[in-house]
Amino acid sequence: MSIMQDSLIGTLDLRIINALQIWPRAPWAQLAPIIGADAATLNRRWRELNEQGLAWITTFDTERWNAAVMVEINCHSGTNMEVAAALAKSPDMIAVDLTAGGRDIIATVAARSETALWAYLLEELPKIANVESVRSHPIARNFVDARSWRLRALDKSETSKIDALPRQTHGRPASSNADLEREIVVALNRDGRVTATAIGSQLGETPRRIREIMAAMSAAGRLQQRTDIARSISDWPVNAWYFLRVPASKLEGIGSRLGNLDEVRLVSHTVGPYDLLMAVWLKTLAEVQKLEQHMELRLPGIETVDRSVVLRTVKQLGQILDAEGRATGLSLV
Repeated sequence: MSIMQDSLIGTLDLRIINALQIWPRAPWAQLAPIIGADAATLNRRWRELNEQGLAWITTFDTERWNAAVMVEINCHSGTNMEVAAALAKSPDMIAVDLTAGGRDIIATVAARSETALWAYLLEELPKIANVESVRSHPIARNFVDARSWRLRALDKSETSKIDALPRQTHGRPASSNADLEREIVVALNRDGRVTATAIGSQLGETPRRIREIMAAMSAAGRLQQRTDIARSISDWPVNAWYFLRVPASKLEGIGSRLGNLDEVRLVSHTVGPYDLLMAVWLKTLAEVQKLEQHMELRLPGIETVDRSVVLRTVKQLGQILDAEGRATGLSLV
């Protein structure tokens, strides 16, 4: 079912979400003349979308995710949902997909260091009941991640105007405070557009102090945000994983060029039996095979070893999702 047929979300909503994919905290007053609606309307529509779990902003500190691994998990018969729910409770498990194909679950684990990551895999993951087998794929780097994926509801001119909007900067350096930084991230995960004044009120700090810390974290590349839409009400209801092999001499070129495909949300270079793991959103199930054919024609040397279709996403970048893929408001990161 298409977005427009679904009626839960309209053209203006898509334009708002697309704009916030480009800049999650863009002021409504600056977006209004570009999107074509007044600031109050933009704010109201975003609040409604967010409250319904149809669109949301996830905030994370990249310093907490210096090392990551993709894991394929098979479960004892009839326990897939139980295992996925147990996995999702761990802050180290940032994404959990229930899948069809050669594995029951595809999940992403991230930690501050490789030592912490291996400790989770060796000590914590085996404690999850009803896990039959685990195969791990350490991530060497990401060529593409979903922060760059766009709805394409805005045209190139509108996108360029949002890209060009001035970002407010604060030159005064902020002293490091790990606990306060963590609390700021937590507040931003409750509301990705919450003001520094509101955060300061919650935490007993001045708005200036909050702005300085956020600016320092952003300048260091640590404070990142991503705007997402519930896949079930998007024009891309099918989510699939591809397990790819490529010649070592072509890895760089192919990994980068895969990011030019509109459907691609993630391309990770992994160490193991596959060179690349790729996640895509597609319009129909038939496109799983068509995309594979398209890649083989455009990218000589690429080999699709396996693929899996996602039946349900339980956790996405730390956000717990319901059966319809809507954010529940619970962030475990």
